Amino acid sequence: MADAIGAPRTERAYTPQNPTPGASGLGTTTTRPSPEDLALTIARQTNRRLELDRIAALKADSPGMTDAAAYRRLFESAIGPRFEGTIYRDAAGTWEVLEVLFGDAARERQSYTSWVLVERSLFDHKDRRVHRFGWTQHDAVLMQPDELDVTAHAAEAAGALVANLAGMAVRA
Repeated sequence: MADAIGAPRTERAYTPQNPTPGASGLGTTTTRPSPEDLALTIARQTNRRLELDRIAALKADSPGMTDAAAYRRLFESAIGPRFEGTIYRDAAGTWEVLEVLFGDAARERQSYTSWVLVERSLFDHKDRRVHRFGWTQHDAVLMQPDELDVTAHAAEAAGALVANLAGMAVRA
């Protein structure tokens, strides 16, 4: 019988045991991980150690950096411009980012991951998703929170510059 999709692969081994009265020939069946599962576990542990080493190096280079900031820097190409409060569109719909989780908080929501996004659909507010889909060139930001909106900052800076120039007399 084939393994179900996503089900762990196992090998069965028959281990004889001392027969008990009235139950001659009974043994126990033990289950152990398959070689593929062992290899996957070793790879995950190795990747986790490498990730922790990279996080430690980032924090050593920038004193005072938090774990969340180090994780964001490490995975910013995959996360893209998605911060809490960002509204963006992808192939599956239009989403508002509720949370960006890193490290242990991310692993609580989705095992074996370093970061996840918690989002809700703008069209069906009951539709929420927790995922780690990477940012692609087909995704588009529709709105950023004011503190992250580059256009708003540029307009504010331009307004301040005009106000400063209006108070100055310019002579040729």
